[in-house]
Amino acid sequence: MKKLIYLFWALSSTAAWAQNTMMQNTKDALNAGGLKIGQHNSTMLYGFDTRTSEVLGSYYLDQDWTLATVRFYSKTISTPKGTVKLDSLADVQIRVNLQGNDIEFNTPEGVKVISGALVKSFTTYKQNQLPKTYLSTLEFVDNYDKTKPSFFELLVDGKVKLLEYTKINIQKPDYVEAFNTGSRDVKITKERQLFFNQDKEVLKLSLNKKDVLTPMEDKKSAVENFIKQNDLSVKDKTDLIQIFKFYNGQL
Repeated sequence: MKKLIYLFWALSSTAAWAQNTMMQNTKDALNAGGLKIGQHNSTMLYGFDTRTSEVLGSYYLDQDWTLATVRFYSKTISTPKGTVKLDSLADVQIRVNLQGNDIEFNTPEGVKVISGALVKSFTTYKQNQLPKTYLSTLEFVDNYDKTKPSFFELLVDGKVKLLEYTKINIQKPDYVEAFNTGSRDVKITKERQLFFNQDKEVLKLSLNKKDVLTPMEDKKSAVENFIKQNDLSVKDKTDLIQIFKFYNGQL
């Protein structure tokens, strides 16, 4: 048991015994291989022959390992050690691979990888920064297919949430040997896109005043006055956060 406990960082001593048992079962499942996809080679970009190429950019949400609490969808799975119910993990180090929607766990036994489709949400913690919470895109309905299975950063919670989606763009090598033109490298860029919700549906947010106020129709006059009095711009993300917080009664 001690060996399993130290596979991930110690659980909070203030948690209830039942919750600790559930979290330990989740850790056991990951350690036993029930959630394991495989050992992940973070230098490989799957689907591309990179033997003569370099990968420029990162396909991680954050390149660094980050301390996090991970909450799984409630699901019972079979492992070599028996049947366990997924719950949550606290104080673990993770990275999110945007290309395959995988979550990597940094453990003393190496990097272990699970499908992001098993994760409902996670919260990351960095020194001198506020915690960041991410929600699975599967929690919402995307009728216009603007997103793929991944995670939204929850910028503002409430009736109308402000969400940020990170889209990964991969430019394939376009080198033409006969003419010695183009690039042999795979180029990865990330594009941040803002969304809001209408009940369970998510819609891409256009950064103009009319579209920003559309989901706030019930408080339109008050929000307009707030924007004017504070000289806020709907094109500025920091100002948008203030606008959504005001609408949701958080200011």
